[in-house]
Amino acid sequence: MTVLTSRTDLDIDPDKLRESVASLLERHPLTFEGTRQLALQHRPAATDPWYEGCLRQSLISSDSDFTEVHAELRGSYLGEVFDRLPFKPIRTRIMALDPKHCYSVHRDMTPRYHLAVTTSEHARFVFVEHGKVVNVPADGNLYYVDTRHLHSAFNGGDDIRIHIVFGTDNEQK
Repeated sequence: MTVLTSRTDLDIDPDKLRESVASLLERHPLTFEGTRQLALQHRPAATDPWYEGCLRQSLISSDSDFTEVHAELRGSYLGEVFDRLPFKPIRTRIMALDPKHCYSVHRDMTPRYHLAVTTSEHARFVFVEHGKVVNVPADGNLYYVDTRHLHSAFNGGDDIRIHIVFGTDNEQK
């Protein structure tokens, strides 16, 4: 049986997470070439560490090159989130989806883990080939999402949806 999503208890405080992300976004804008992203990990020799990891998949060599967590995050609540992960993350980004917007249908090269910062019941993943629709709540837990399967995400709510998206080479069984 294919596992498309699963939950990992991380015991993250949703309020502290929102505050930490809001503080970071005051210093580093959540906009990159028309997308709403900010890279939390970068390549060791990155020239644009906050945004280089936001490039389209086809323009970067490999997600696994993005292994360095920003030094600015050490000692912050976001740094603590990284320390609690039960896997080694790659190419982690804050990704926002504006209200009444959706992504094109696509597949990613690797699965992802999502940690919702802000969301609503009207923000969903759609797994096209499986006919499955999934909501990732902002409950302080981590959600594995096998985005290698054909999918989209939409935000049918009135507020922005913000997720921290951790890349991984791990596969759920």
